[in-house]
Amino acid sequence: MSCWIRLGIEPTQDNDAIRSAYRARLPQHHPETDPQGFQALREAYEVALRYAREEDLEETDAGASAADQLLAHFEALLLDSTRRFNPDAWHAFNLELDQQSLETLDEVCWALLRQLLDAGPVSHTCVRLLAQRMGWANRMLDLAFEHARQVDEFLQRIAVPDPFDTSLMTHWPVAAQLESLWYVRTLDYLHRNEPLADFQYFASLHTCVPLPADDALLQRLAVQFTQASIASKSFLELVSEQHRLAPDDVDWLYLLACQRSALGLEELALQAWVRLWLEHQHPKAATWLLELCARHQPLRLPLLIQAFDRLENFRAWSDDLNDVSQEYGSPSQRPETLARWFNARQLDLVGIADAFVEWRINGDELPLLAWLMIEGEDPQLQTLYQHAWALHRGDVPLLQRVMDAPQASDVLDELVLQGFKYQAEQQLCWLTHAPIPLALKAFLDSQAAQPLLAPELQKGEPRELALLWMRRLRPYDVLALTRLDEAFAPGKQGAMLGGVHLQVQLAEQGLLLPAMTADLDVWEWHRQALYLLATLADPQRWLGAQSATCVDAMNIPREHPLARLQPLLRRLNREEGCASGLLGWLQAEDPVHALLARQLLGVQEALDSTKLLGNDRLLACMRSDIRAFDDDLLGRMLLCGVLYQDPLMDAEQRGYLLGRISGVTNPEDWFDKFRDSLIKGEPTRPPRSALEGEGIDSDAFYLALDALKGLARHGGAGVPRRKMLQCMQKAKDYPAHGLGLRFALSALLSWSERLLLAKSDTRPVPSSAFWRLGSRLGRKAFIGQVLGCVLITPVVALLSGTAVSGFAMLLLGVLLLLSATLRRLHDMGRGIPTLLIIGCLTPVLPFLPLLLFGFPGDTLPNRYGVPPDSADQETLPGGLQATLRRLNG
Repeated sequence: MSCWIRLGIEPTQDNDAIRSAYRARLPQHHPETDPQGFQALREAYEVALRYAREEDLEETDAGASAADQLLAHFEALLLDSTRRFNPDAWHAFNLELDQQSLETLDEVCWALLRQLLDAGPVSHTCVRLLAQRMGWANRMLDLAFEHARQVDEFLQRIAVPDPFDTSLMTHWPVAAQLESLWYVRTLDYLHRNEPLADFQYFASLHTCVPLPADDALLQRLAVQFTQASIASKSFLELVSEQHRLAPDDVDWLYLLACQRSALGLEELALQAWVRLWLEHQHPKAATWLLELCARHQPLRLPLLIQAFDRLENFRAWSDDLNDVSQEYGSPSQRPETLARWFNARQLDLVGIADAFVEWRINGDELPLLAWLMIEGEDPQLQTLYQHAWALHRGDVPLLQRVMDAPQASDVLDELVLQGFKYQAEQQLCWLTHAPIPLALKAFLDSQAAQPLLAPELQKGEPRELALLWMRRLRPYDVLALTRLDEAFAPGKQGAMLGGVHLQVQLAEQGLLLPAMTADLDVWEWHRQALYLLATLADPQRWLGAQSATCVDAMNIPREHPLARLQPLLRRLNREEGCASGLLGWLQAEDPVHALLARQLLGVQEALDSTKLLGNDRLLACMRSDIRAFDDDLLGRMLLCGVLYQDPLMDAEQRGYLLGRISGVTNPEDWFDKFRDSLIKGEPTRPPRSALEGEGIDSDAFYLALDALKGLARHGGAGVPRRKMLQCMQKAKDYPAHGLGLRFALSALLSWSERLLLAKSDTRPVPSSAFWRLGSRLGRKAFIGQVLGCVLITPVVALLSGTAVSGFAMLLLGVLLLLSATLRRLHDMGRGIPTLLIIGCLTPVLPFLPLLLFGFPGDTLPNRYGVPPDSADQETLPGGLQATLRRLNG
């Protein structure tokens, strides 16, 4: 027969041999990969068993035992595809068992179980009927341990319900029955016991498996596939219908959202996810909405993360300030929010979004403030970030602004606003009703001369909450700031209370942030206050980060401390394009300027200043980082010598400088002489080779020594001429020169500027004041006076009538000519020595004086005064350094 060929064995009546052959061939014909081969193998197996049974019946007399007949009937039940999965057929077999004697039942008890163990996939519902009838669970003591364990595992396995009603597939072919049951059970197992990714992989494999018309099965599969994000229009219809029938059921709403997302129905999915979040705060809704926002509106992603940070809306604080309930309802963030910040950081966000994420992760607030100050291209986005900042740093008025925000037209923006309002309402409640904020307000508002701060607020968690309350930006009066400084020492709390510490320092100078008035927009008040505090806290970074137009657009009241800086910042923004290089412009007598200057004192800030620093401030910059000059000791020594000779230095400063000069040693023969001459103000030139050996530009070094000698010896009369000043400025700006040499040149330029500005305070001398021999005369006026003397004097002398008067007129003309020539030389930065040279050479070179007609005058103030044509003009616009830089190009 062909069945034996298919099984690969000789014809036999041994059922065990037939089963073994079937199992051996089964892996070669898997029902999924070879369904036809599997079906042919199964049919051969059933035919072989039937043949063996018929042969056995023929060889067995009619008196065969009842036990053998029961076993044969049970095997036939298992082999019959129409009865194998039908509970009614198994119930009928149980009725047959009921007609047998106890001895027969005992004889077939474990034999039936062995047949079940070898039968392959069966219906658990059907098998449980037989297990209950035979009482296997109560008879395991009759078995050996290893057999009892096997039986127990089998009973536990069949206790699991069938994945569907197996009676619905009694008319199916065997292959379809086995494949469907195996497939659905595998899905259930993977869904219950394995990671969802494994379920997704298996369920996504291409296959064709019949499924029974079991509504519970289809509903369960719809749930499983939807949870695994496997798209199916059929399952979407099923889930949609279930949601329609139960619109308030959160589970069906969640499944509907998942299935819409899997099918790419983003707009419909958004509606479902938004409802899930608003009504149920479903965590999966937050995750999906954040992913959507990251794809389509990444600049709003940090806002949405902040909006989803919903803590418990706590309202019942204990009156005990040490009670743990004081922590509840105070501003904080959930752990998953922190994880979301780090995830957002990986997305390479830009602009204000990146600045906000960095602030929430590492606390660096300054870049965010720079973005909040400007008027962005998207006003709604800008306002939302202002609200987000207010949730962490704003006091009651700014939080109330969040509460009063109008409804947004965009779905995500409205979602953000609702989250912000929830948080703002919670924080308003904490600020206005919680015991710790109320205790702090009572302490600050107390009328007592020396009010006592509650002891609980001076340590532990209550103190941390008090510091958190102080971190919110608000105006204080002088008394409140004094009490906060005495109780909490905000200067020792680092950046957290840096704003309060700055307010304390301003209050010591009689300056306060103005109160919030009804006619001033609350955000504008914060913008001005934040600009001031950021400028004073970290001016180097802030002035480089802030927009040049930001402070220009502010309408700052006169009493605001920032009003003292606004004109200066406007000028720098207008002339330089940014507010960097501010140090040289700050006035020591202004308290805000002085406070800002203390923050800016530094070596690099001194070099970067667009205006030359005064030498006292230059000395402070040097002392702030004296080790920066270790690579240029000769340059530092020269700097100390320049500052030592400056007459404005006091005794303490001169003593410090003398110690620095004396502290430098060198075994070379020339060094001691150079040091002594430097102290005396008559510096000698070190050998060029010695300077070059130290990597110092000897020309620039000698230029500085010559300028120092002139200033120390002659004072105002020793100010270098314009050409020399230009060379000094070039050398000072050359970054390859040593730090000490550049500082020394800066000190010399600053000294010169001070002397020139003293001259610039005078008005130009009129050209007709010929008797003012120490003044300057312009080229045009000089030409006019020379022509007048040459042409008019001889005529007047001839018409005078007598020889004496004529001689007197000629002498007067010569004196006027000499006066005009000397004043013209003064305008060129020259003096009497040059006049004598011209006088000596004129007999040999008669036309030499005419050269004075061609040379231009000095455009800068010099030792003889301001330029003749500089009336009502600023002679050094922007200072000497800016003027020299313009001349140098």
